[in-house]
Amino acid sequence: MKYNFDEVIERKGTDCVKHDLLKPMFGRDDLLPMWVADMNFATCPSIPEAIIERAKHPLYGYFETSDAYYNAII
Repeated sequence: MKYNFDEVIERKGTDCVKHDLLKPMFGRDDLLPMWVADMNFATCPSIPEAIIERAKHPLYGYFETSDAYYNAII
């Protein structure tokens, strides 16, 4: 699957901790946030599609983890 890592997604003003909390946390907002855990790349389309499909089911209870679940993670 090809992926566009050149697409710039503006995160300021979206409640993004690494951008919108610079001023409250460090007293200034002209810093370059270099956080690794919060990337500025769009999520692979299959991930939100799977979440939306699962959310269509009317119940959100606990489930038994199947081999298919673990295989999907692997």
